[in-house]
Amino acid sequence: MKTPLIALATLLSLSVASLPAAAPAGQGQATTQKPPTTFRSGLDLIAIDVQVIDRDGVPVEGLGPDKFEVTINGRKRRVVSADLVESRSALSLTPAERAAASAGPTVIPMLPRVVMLAIDCLSFDASASRHLLATARSFIDRLPATDEVGLFAYPYGPKLNPTTDHAAVSRALLDVIGQRDIPSRQFNLRPSEIVDLSAATAGARESSALEAVARRECGNPPEDVCRQRLMLEILGTALYYEGQGNAGLGMLRSLLEEMIKINGRKTLVLISAGMMASDVPGGRPDISELGMQVGKEAARSNTSVYTLYLDTSTIDRFSAEVRGGDKNLQSEARDSDVLGRWLDQFSGAAGGAMFKVQVGTGEYPFDRIFKEISAYYLLGVEPAEADRDGRTHEIKVKTTQRNATIRGRRWVTVPKRDATVTEGASESSPSNRSNATPAPANNTPPPRRVAPNVQALADLYDQGEPAFQKGLSQAPDLAALIRDFRGSDNPWPDAPRRSSVFALELAVAALRSDNRYARDEGGRLLAEYNARVRAPERADAFECSWLWSEVAALEGLFMADSAMLFVPRAVERCPAEGRLHLAHALVSEQQWLRGTTGVNEEAQILQRYEQAINFQESAAEAKMRAAWFLCRTGKLDQALALVDKPLPAGTDRYVQYLTDLVRGQILRAQNHPDGAARAFRAALTTWPGAQSARVALMTLELNRGDRQEAGALAEAAETAPADQFDPWWTFWLGDYRVYPAILAKLRELAQ
Repeated sequence: MKTPLIALATLLSLSVASLPAAAPAGQGQATTQKPPTTFRSGLDLIAIDVQVIDRDGVPVEGLGPDKFEVTINGRKRRVVSADLVESRSALSLTPAERAAASAGPTVIPMLPRVVMLAIDCLSFDASASRHLLATARSFIDRLPATDEVGLFAYPYGPKLNPTTDHAAVSRALLDVIGQRDIPSRQFNLRPSEIVDLSAATAGARESSALEAVARRECGNPPEDVCRQRLMLEILGTALYYEGQGNAGLGMLRSLLEEMIKINGRKTLVLISAGMMASDVPGGRPDISELGMQVGKEAARSNTSVYTLYLDTSTIDRFSAEVRGGDKNLQSEARDSDVLGRWLDQFSGAAGGAMFKVQVGTGEYPFDRIFKEISAYYLLGVEPAEADRDGRTHEIKVKTTQRNATIRGRRWVTVPKRDATVTEGASESSPSNRSNATPAPANNTPPPRRVAPNVQALADLYDQGEPAFQKGLSQAPDLAALIRDFRGSDNPWPDAPRRSSVFALELAVAALRSDNRYARDEGGRLLAEYNARVRAPERADAFECSWLWSEVAALEGLFMADSAMLFVPRAVERCPAEGRLHLAHALVSEQQWLRGTTGVNEEAQILQRYEQAINFQESAAEAKMRAAWFLCRTGKLDQALALVDKPLPAGTDRYVQYLTDLVRGQILRAQNHPDGAARAFRAALTTWPGAQSARVALMTLELNRGDRQEAGALAEAAETAPADQFDPWWTFWLGDYRVYPAILAKLRELAQ
């Protein structure tokens, strides 16, 4: 059974708890116990916990309320009491005490803590984190047996709720694997260059840096086409990391929301190799909005956050990915700052600190964290009436103690006056609670926060496609709707895949919009969910289906430059999907048509078509499209060789028609009118009434002097129904022609 003092301190160590009368007394070593402190009767106080440490991270003792200054929203508030709450170090326990703590009910006067390890697996590879994770296991072994320890490896990895079974958590750490995934790139760009150059392309900074990189990557003077591709890759890479960062932040936010259910003060130790975030106006990746929400979530859950930033910039400096990039030491330091900037800000805002560690180290920061969390001050602060609105406020705590550092969160949620007070917190003195019992666990889940406009659209989504599309068309501001969706909880908490499909359809609608801000938000949303749907190691059926749906939509948008931000990545993740290889070739050809590729790109387009030909499901269509591309580039013999053989039985009628049509155009260009006429007639047999084949045959017969057949074909074309469909009209849409069927399959997988 816990001692009364421990029970009361546990009750009052909430993020912000109403303290109408009493605050807990501090607790010293086992041999001496400080007298309890009683809040003066009649005061309406809130509890704010802070750590005060010296230069070595050792908690500073003996501070009274006069040593603290507290402001809420910039306005000073009176500090009524200051009590030191201590937790004895595992190193100070005798073997008998440690055995007793492990074997049965707690009899040692110590305050149990909750320590959660969160590991950002997307940020590092398997080798870089090995030593750090081993050090984390040693850290767990040092914690008192009464401390509860949890593990959250994201996006994929072991996840354990806080438990006193430290050995189980230590074993689970052995299964954590780095999942760093660097997109293939044509140019050698450093993280700092991506941030600075994305700002330059947006016109927010001088373009001298962009010109310097363009000369390095594209020659001096840079070729226009190469410069265009460089700018596209800058924005695409920034968007990729922006999506990955937002996805990681969303998962971290979900963890903090779950930690609200746990009473008391918590410590989150985040292990990450960095998160690329812009530190210049207009630069990308931009994660500031969601990052602020995660910081506030840490305050709501009463969680202090310490971050171990595994700085791999020195190793990355000589990696293959940046083999041609700028490798001076100044650039390396800038890269490190860009990757660690947000982690530093987040940790400080959440009442902790960031420690930068190099590969192969980690003992010092874990030892420092171990010392820092061993004690904290619980301050009784008198709020103003305006503070009690149940909202999140900015808070600052300072100390007049010399040579001391304050660790405290920058956000605090002050409950409304009529909010329910934790059971037992209204007693006036710890001495009156001789029969106190521990506070019951808060098993009530926090209320889900879904923006009203998002929930309304989600309800329409559940009603079916017509209702959902109508709701989308009536949305007054798609950009705002997407921002609200990204900042909301999942409308389907038990069906994350359904949310992924919903996000895809919402993003595609935004990309089709005429509103530039909506298109930008749509791109961000796609980038984020490319990371969210990613399966561990190899892509699963749902991920590949999601990517195919995404790519099919992008083909239909005919926004080739935007599509190329996502299509190559889909091919990398699902290399066995022939339709994705075909889409990659088609989108590349769309770029070629717009003149945003060089002459050498023609060979690459053909190579991508050849890759699609290797797959049975895409071979026939890939041959037809490659033949049409070769025909337009003057390689008629190569083109004819691809479509001169009969197609296998059961070939899609759409592909059969277009193959005959393309073969006819090639034969006509080779001056083989008889063969061309047979091909056009075969196309009309496959698809009677198709205008393209009819007009092509009419023109051919007119040139051959057969005016009678040409006239009959012309009359048939003029009298044809206006809604008569011709497959050629959807030639450049790729798989978008069957997008509803692709999407329907994806929805089935999401059930």
